[in-house]
Amino acid sequence: MSLSSIQKPCLTRLVLHCICMVLTLACMALPLPLNAQDSLKTVPVRAIQRMIIPPDTGQALSENDLISSTLKKSRKLNSMNEEAEIARRIADGSGFMPNPELRISDLSNRTYVERWDELRVGLRIRLPELGEMSEDKEKARLDFRELKVEEDRYRQELIMRLRQDIADVVAYDRMAELAEKKTELLDRRIGMIEQMLKTGERSVVYYTKAKMMREEARNDFARAVQNQAAARRKLAARADINLDMPIQAGDPAEVPGDLDGLIACANQHRPETALVRQQIELAVKQRRMERLKLLPWFNFIEFSWHREQTRAEDWAELSMGIELPIFDWNIGNIRATNLAVKKGEARYGAVLESIDEDVRSAYMLYRDMLLDWKTFKGIADTHIRDAEKVVSEAHVYETLRPDEVLEMEMTLIDTRELLAEKRRDLAYALSDLLFALGVERMEQLQETGENAD
Repeated sequence: MSLSSIQKPCLTRLVLHCICMVLTLACMALPLPLNAQDSLKTVPVRAIQRMIIPPDTGQALSENDLISSTLKKSRKLNSMNEEAEIARRIADGSGFMPNPELRISDLSNRTYVERWDELRVGLRIRLPELGEMSEDKEKARLDFRELKVEEDRYRQELIMRLRQDIADVVAYDRMAELAEKKTELLDRRIGMIEQMLKTGERSVVYYTKAKMMREEARNDFARAVQNQAAARRKLAARADINLDMPIQAGDPAEVPGDLDGLIACANQHRPETALVRQQIELAVKQRRMERLKLLPWFNFIEFSWHREQTRAEDWAELSMGIELPIFDWNIGNIRATNLAVKKGEARYGAVLESIDEDVRSAYMLYRDMLLDWKTFKGIADTHIRDAEKVVSEAHVYETLRPDEVLEMEMTLIDTRELLAEKRRDLAYALSDLLFALGVERMEQLQETGENAD
């Protein structure tokens, strides 16, 4: 095969490509038809409408208001609360001495048919085993504590999800507002570029890019409106409020204290630690009870009163039963309870280790989001002030072209959108950290720090 036969197809494709480029440039240089020009005119989009939130006139709901409303509305939380209350009342009624038994004997139909002869009345008391009442009380308390831990953690998780819903609503309200402004600016920009295209100040390529940017902004606006409506519906369903209710939107609070202090705070507030301590206490009392079974102890004590008609005298009698640990020394149960106490201590250490890992992970994410938020907010505030100054001067002195001024305003909108996203990320990280700490209000952290001092 010769070299010319290889290069011939390549040269043919190159010539065809050059011809297509020439035709494309020629078409771009031709004036647009009248109907094409009409089709390119700006048509504002009114089919998509964002949710208009009434201005804050002092009636905006705070985070605490939404938390109170959510906790009252949650049926699952109310059900768990009722179950825990039932267990608490059972625990209050446990651990008491059993009621005595009234015994009447030597009483038959002969007493009524012939004559009354004799009668015996006694009071029999079954004594519980050594440590039995204390163990029963501790078991009932443990049952209550288990239900209470489930209720507390579910309530804390519910508050965490509510805080995230609030962050979504605040962010999407702001982003929908900014997306609408951006779409309006791009509509105005298209009109300006059309006029500049007729005078030759802008090219068709520039005009096409502006149209593509506008369509992308419209798509972003539609998504922002959809996200706003979804977030509003989710918060309204969770907190039992109206869809258009204004929400207070401030900067997320900063968590005080260092990592070690927060871990100590979590060990104090997380309900799992109290549950494990209750389990250890029950294991200790069970071990004590099993050891006390090696001692002789009363099964019952009975005091009775006798009366006989023939002898015309009364007398009292005291009887009792004592269990003697002769054959069964309860060695297996004692060893088992010893292992249960050691296992409880190991479980307590495992719970502390798990809490430590949760707090460290959530704290690292929170510190990263907080640093990102502070750094970007400081830069963004300076950038926004400088850009607003340039835009105001451009409107007064006409130092920039009109479409360039709109580009500056769109840059400001993009910066504010990014600021809203970072605020939401920080709010998410803060809610995760508070859940890991086991606190429901920021004031609890401050109270813990004051008590530690």
